[in-house]
Amino acid sequence: MFVVFSPEGQSLVGAVQNLPVLKIDPATRVNQTNPTNLDNMSLEPDHSNAHFQQDKALKQYEGVKHLNERKLIVKAFEVMTSPVVTSSPDSTLYEAWDLMQQHNIHHIPVLKEGLLIGIFSKSDLLNRVILNEDKQIEEARSNSVAEIMKHQVVATEPDTDIREVAVALTKYDIGALPIVTSTQTLLGIVTLSDLVKRLSKSPPIELYT
Repeated sequence: MFVVFSPEGQSLVGAVQNLPVLKIDPATRVNQTNPTNLDNMSLEPDHSNAHFQQDKALKQYEGVKHLNERKLIVKAFEVMTSPVVTSSPDSTLYEAWDLMQQHNIHHIPVLKEGLLIGIFSKSDLLNRVILNEDKQIEEARSNSVAEIMKHQVVATEPDTDIREVAVALTKYDIGALPIVTSTQTLLGIVTLSDLVKRLSKSPPIELYT
């Protein structure tokens, strides 16, 4: 179950397949690499040592066949960061930068009277400030967090499959997804780095089978 929040309130509830097109600024994309030239590769089998190749394949299969065993699907609450560092829309960019530096984070949800109304990233903030040599804000081109935050926030519940979390992050090209309870209380946040950390600890086939 996914929810879209904005300063006007909750605007949509639905499955990940039904999420609408939103005006969410995308992250910087990496240019696509040129495809590898495979024209000169030979696909003819090498029969010079067939018995050796067969034995090798059997050993490889024995080593991985246990991965076909069915595993529990990982949920969002298992990878999320909690508690969440938040900001108010009236906070200054100086205060927001201090929070990011202090907690070593790149995304901060924005709450007003306990309700999620926005989110901003480190890149959103850096696009509006000038840092000095000590990485402190020397000049800010905006007065408050409200001026730099995204006003539409995609969020989901803690029992959402992380595959659906990954789909939402990819669809909107965003780096973080707030996790909310059934009463729309902010519970945690899942970032791309949280997913990568999880995948680095367990093979993807174990997570997704």
